[in-house]
Amino acid sequence: MANVCRTVGTDADLTASEAVAKIARGDLTAEALTRACLDRIAEIEDQVHAFAFVDPDLAISNAQAVDKAGDRGVIRGVPFAMKDIIDTADMPTGHGSSIYTGHRVAWDAPCVAACRAAGGVSFGKTVTTEFAHRHPNETRNPHNTDHTPGGSSSGSAAAVGAHMVPVAFGTQTTGSIIRPAAFCGTVGYKPSYGDFCTTGVRDNVPSFDTLGLIARSVDDLALFRAAVMALPHEPLDAVDVSALRIGFCRTAFWDKADAATQALLERTADAVSAAGAAVTDFDLPDGEATLPDEVVNVSGFEFSRVMTHERMAHKDQLSADLLDGRVADGLRCSYDQYRASEAVIRDYRQRAYAAMDGVDLLLTPSAAGEAPEGIAWTGDASFNNVWTTIHLPALTLPAGAGPTGLPLGVQLIGQLHRDHRMLSAAKAVQAAVLL
Repeated sequence: MANVCRTVGTDADLTASEAVAKIARGDLTAEALTRACLDRIAEIEDQVHAFAFVDPDLAISNAQAVDKAGDRGVIRGVPFAMKDIIDTADMPTGHGSSIYTGHRVAWDAPCVAACRAAGGVSFGKTVTTEFAHRHPNETRNPHNTDHTPGGSSSGSAAAVGAHMVPVAFGTQTTGSIIRPAAFCGTVGYKPSYGDFCTTGVRDNVPSFDTLGLIARSVDDLALFRAAVMALPHEPLDAVDVSALRIGFCRTAFWDKADAATQALLERTADAVSAAGAAVTDFDLPDGEATLPDEVVNVSGFEFSRVMTHERMAHKDQLSADLLDGRVADGLRCSYDQYRASEAVIRDYRQRAYAAMDGVDLLLTPSAAGEAPEGIAWTGDASFNNVWTTIHLPALTLPAGAGPTGLPLGVQLIGQLHRDHRMLSAAKAVQAAVLL
């Protein structure tokens, strides 16, 4: 067992926001920051296995180009990594599968192109589970390498948690940003569905797929959100916690949360209430407990079609987890079942949005507990599935440690397409209760 998350006091430990400020003052260069991150990788990557591809010479060249340009882009000089299902022109995209070893395209996904245009340093590709599904690759939790980092954005969460890179892109179709971010003690952000362009990002289940970010501060998310969406950067609003209306949503799966997680959520609810927020119990509309059954039909039907080439031409290179999981679900599901489930989900979304009227945030678990031991299972996504399915923005904040010393997180859910408000409120909650 190794814990590689100690703070060592180098530039690699800076958040993206801190790095941008130092670079703007002339106290740091993109090249120096990139070299610090590369040094960190050289020190611990053989224990964590967070990266599918990183070329030090390429990373330094990209940083030097940013320094030479001298622009004042919103993320100027900040290295960022990409989950290895996101296309880039200068790096291979392997999708976590031997089928695509060394595979290259001639373009950058828009999210990468936008971040380069905003002064970011394209740094490397982080390990994903096989086609962002269940089957894990080799990444380990940097807080205890005997444990999973979660998935499917395994490498992104581990790389940010281990201070190898300040920010990394992940994707979420069920719980693939929020859960690993919580397991690795980072801040994870799943935007409102559709806000981040997913062109150039491998499809999984188009009805739910959401591109998002893993970072070390909420302010970092606001910076990168502006870059990705080509919007002016608006610093997060100063929100008075006493003006917030927060719903404590245990969900239908509360009994799956371990005692430490339940106690953490109760303490957090008490703390924000003591800070002046109006906290009330919140129940989702009827049908939450059976919603996953409808998700199985929709996700299986779409994923099995997305995987047509691979399962027809390269079936022997696909794992049993993939073939016997979502692919098998999809091939069992008829078109009529698929459309019926889609209609149930569409109706549920509208009822959930109506139930949230008058609520600023929902407080709910990020995961059932600490990261499970071993790397064969990436953890239970019960506390993430519903929010991804109904397209709401979600954020996980680090919230101390569980009984074995591994990180725990608390999840905050915002109103649809009010992500800036959610991020601002989350920062206020974090400050008020010292998460």
